[in-house]
Amino acid sequence: MATVRFGIVGLGNVGWSHAERIATAGDASMALGAVCSENPADAKRAAEDYGVPYFARAEKMYDSGAVDAVIVATPHYWHPAHTVAAARRGLHVLCEKPLAAAVGPARAMVEQCERAGVAFGAMLQHRTRAVMRTMKRLVADGELGRLFRVSLTCSDWFRTQAYYDSQPWRGTWDGEGGGVLLNQAPHHLDLLTWMAGLPAQVFAYAPTRLHDIEVEDTAAAVLRYDGGMLGTLYASTAETPGQEELIVVGDNGALIAEGERLVRARPARPASQHARAGGSEFEGPCCTWRDVELSAPAGGEHLEVIRRFAGAVLRGEPMVATGAEA
Repeated sequence: MATVRFGIVGLGNVGWSHAERIATAGDASMALGAVCSENPADAKRAAEDYGVPYFARAEKMYDSGAVDAVIVATPHYWHPAHTVAAARRGLHVLCEKPLAAAVGPARAMVEQCERAGVAFGAMLQHRTRAVMRTMKRLVADGELGRLFRVSLTCSDWFRTQAYYDSQPWRGTWDGEGGGVLLNQAPHHLDLLTWMAGLPAQVFAYAPTRLHDIEVEDTAAAVLRYDGGMLGTLYASTAETPGQEELIVVGDNGALIAEGERLVRARPARPASQHARAGGSEFEGPCCTWRDVELSAPAGGEHLEVIRRFAGAVLRGEPMVATGAEA
């Protein structure tokens, strides 16, 4: 096929936005094939807006022949069921974050897609941001040498009580499966593990500080990695002004990403050499600080994830993030 026809499962804020992006992209590699929502009014309205068929049940859409791939944009607990059902019908799947509310169902999703031989991707668009692409390249190229520390702060996810009250599944264990760590912070948790890998051990506090919800709205953690690297994590929907900062420190300096700015600290010589070089008992090597030039475009768009997923289906090109990575 020359065009991937996408079906959207779930027409909340995110699903509706995906439908609009695909329908108006003007990209020959993708098209909106159908929409599905348990709310018939939403499904009919989207179908009328974009000139595609609509379905009240996902299985009907999967069996319709109208789609080649699906974007799963339902509440979290439905992600595994929709992914597995679509994969078993030979449809490719691009799933919103998080893949699932628990690791077991997420692994089952990966296994079922592999068994069916279909592409399985995750909507982790922050990987496409220029600041993160550049940071990833420098870390992967060994620019910092042996890594000592990674630190992530993502408290720029402020939410009001009205947000949690807007849908009955928000802020609940049964509907969402978790709070800031499962709903908002997965984008940043992905960036953290993309840069530094998975920790071997995690010690954390996850309180509910500000909102009237069942799940956590704040989390702080200490991370221990194999090889001796340490890390910290702080995430919150209950803090203002918020901050987004990712720091990676190594033997040969540091990279600090704050918002869309990336700064490089480069020591005169690596810390491991300076520590054994004699001289002052207290002073580290002199460091120079410079802004890192970022590659264009700025990125961070959902459409880029969808476009590259279509490229993976059509031509076997790399997607932004695989389901296994997510």
